[in-house]
Amino acid sequence: MCDLVHLERRGIPAVGIATAPFADEAIEQARLLAMPDCRMVYIPHPVQLLTSEELASRADAVVPAIVAALTQADPRIERHGPDVDGDR
Repeated sequence: MCDLVHLERRGIPAVGIATAPFADEAIEQARLLAMPDCRMVYIPHPVQLLTSEELASRADAVVPAIVAALTQADPRIERHGPDVDGDR
């Protein structure tokens, strides 16, 4: 989150990525870093047990949500990745 805030403050658009169960923690960190409206993409949990191929597939699947978060006019709108909140 610190990197995201640092980049945004330098005028470089950034998106935070967190697994869905950690959304509250990500939002709180952003608030504490004085950037409560930062762009976030939430992905399915867990990721630590995925194989390299599964992790690459998960990363490929979330790219459209990241691009949308970067190009959306209102960065306060949260973007969700595949399989989060029923998205596909």
